[in-house]
Amino acid sequence: MDKGDLFTVYLDGVQMTVCIVNIYKEEPSGRDVAVLAVIDQDNLIHIPVSDLKAFFASKQWAN
Repeated sequence: MDKGDLFTVYLDGVQMTVCIVNIYKEEPSGRDVAVLAVIDQDNLIHIPVSDLKAFFASKQWAN
């Protein structure tokens, strides 16, 4: 799994789309940990990265 991957899981019979936001190694245990985001399919949009400037001022966010 890599950052940005989308996959579908079923929890209590409900279908959910999940995105991997980040993966890091936990210091004390050395385990790999994934940060996930649950995505509502009704709110999912696809937008070119070049169009993001219209939504976010470049000085207000950083990677």
